Amino acid sequence: MRYKYFRFIRSLGGIYYYKKDGVKQTPRDVIKEMAAQGYRYIGNVPVKTGYYGSLSEYDMIFEEPDR
Repeated sequence: MRYKYFRFIRSLGGIYYYKKDGVKQTPRDVIKEMAAQGYRYIGNVPVKTGYYGSLSEYDMIFEEPDR
């Protein structure tokens, strides 16, 4: 199995986004885009924490479709 990872970063307003070609995408946008390509969302992994343990970055993980 192969996986794709997308790094989401929290903005100053508290919204998480993924930057693709200079355009910010929300987690829902990325899930819809990957689902259209046949990928399956399987979870996320915390990458970086901020003050008081708050999550500031995480990777969203998608599984590649069977070929």
